[in-house]
Amino acid sequence: MNPPAPPLPPALERYRTPGLQRLRLYAALFMMLVLSAVLGRGRPGDLGTLETLRRSPFARVMFMDIGVLSTLGALSLVLNGKTAVRVPAAVASLFVGSFALLPALAWEDWRAMGEEGKETGER
Repeated sequence: MNPPAPPLPPALERYRTPGLQRLRLYAALFMMLVLSAVLGRGRPGDLGTLETLRRSPFARVMFMDIGVLSTLGALSLVLNGKTAVRVPAAVASLFVGSFALLPALAWEDWRAMGEEGKETGER
């Protein structure tokens, strides 16, 4: 039997369950991702993705790490998700990463918040 996990700091506790704080976090991360994709175009002297991957072992490891994290996110979404979106979004996240995973996680939380509201009689 595993010992109980230590409690989270109060600042992180609010992210433990679906809620407005987690939706804001997903939205902020998604906006940063989109802005980086749109505004982060090549700069003078930039090697480009393929040349960087050829020259830098660190870049190759980081690129593989993205794949590992996308796979873990997809697995978590399939196993823990409760909506019909979970499987298509998990498959999409293997190809486009957080561009698919973040909206799917937000959708899962949004639906969970709606179900929680129905159970407590809130609107």
